[in-house]
Amino acid sequence: MENKFLAKYENEINEVINPLRRNWRDFAESELETIIRKFGNICRDETSKFRKEILSDTALAETLLEIGNSYSDNNKVLIEIVSSIDNMHRRYGLEITDNIFRFLIRQTKNRKVNFYVSIFITKLPQFGTYEHKWEYILSIPDIAPKDKSRNTFYHVINDNINGIPEELKADVIKVFENYMEKPNLHQHTVAQYSAVIQKLKEK
Repeated sequence: MENKFLAKYENEINEVINPLRRNWRDFAESELETIIRKFGNICRDETSKFRKEILSDTALAETLLEIGNSYSDNNKVLIEIVSSIDNMHRRYGLEITDNIFRFLIRQTKNRKVNFYVSIFITKLPQFGTYEHKWEYILSIPDIAPKDKSRNTFYHVINDNINGIPEELKADVIKVFENYMEKPNLHQHTVAQYSAVIQKLKEK
């Protein structure tokens, strides 16, 4: 069985990863979209010890950044790169370098890609000292699709409840109060939002 999996991973290396690392510039844009999508699927696939050395490699991540910077107008490519970096970091321990973080920050300016960045950027070490940290957090509710960003915003606020600047608490409370006016909101969700509001008013 292990040999079967090893053969699968060797095919991934030979057919997807090595071509990306060695000669991505030789691909037409449509071909690159396909191979980047295949790479994204590898990163999302069941976690495996056989992939760890490759998918935690910062040099490979730097190649992804080069591709992203070269195809900065191709949202399909950028979304796959951002999602791949998330999975490489979260599932395989890829170190988020300052260069990777700067790349992700640049993608927050792209309304088609920003949602995929918002899912995980607030958990990265560099975000804690990011100059526009709270400005970005407060922008999350406006990121499309808003129904999903609402959930992201709740978790970000809940995780940072003790660090919210005093002068921003009223703004955060207002966001949750507006959420609670939405029709057909589940009672469990209402309870979550109410609890956050109460915590902020008590602090």
